[in-house]
Amino acid sequence: MKKARNVIIGIFLVMFAFCYGFFLFAFFSKWSASEDKLSFFYKSFPTLSVLFIYLGFAFGILCWMAYIKNQKFINALQRLNDHDIAVYQEYNRRLMHFFAVAAPYLFCENEILFFPLIGDKRIAIHQIHRIETKIIRNYRGPNSYRIYFYNEFNKIHQVTMNQKGAFEFLQEELWKKKPDLVILARNH
Repeated sequence: MKKARNVIIGIFLVMFAFCYGFFLFAFFSKWSASEDKLSFFYKSFPTLSVLFIYLGFAFGILCWMAYIKNQKFINALQRLNDHDIAVYQEYNRRLMHFFAVAAPYLFCENEILFFPLIGDKRIAIHQIHRIETKIIRNYRGPNSYRIYFYNEFNKIHQVTMNQKGAFEFLQEELWKKKPDLVILARNH
């Protein structure tokens, strides 16, 4: 996971360096072709500086988001007990991985732990009375799978995942831990 996080951050940094190099190359080629080099520099330098500040800020935020999201997952993995580690290993065996990715959820001591962009969301399994599932058909790409969690009265949380194995594994594990759970399929 740490390698995957570092690769993602490295990709964002390389993209920034490529954009920076491209604009710097274009600036210097126009500057060297200009007859009045001083006025060209003073006219284009403020625009170029603002552009690089915005690009640096945008890529910096992307790197920070990738770091925080993966670090939350790594910290949660380190706190799992032996039974929950075995559940996570079973989850990994079921999915096809091209590279290490953070799972959208973890089973952690009779709770499900979700990793949204900001913070984390814990739902006690005994609190869930029913779930509703929905397959979102993307005609240009793979399908997405959404699960809505409900307690007795209202919706607690929803999660969307892109792999069918993760979708099915979550339902099976919830059914093992709570056999009286009601699972409704909206559009299967």
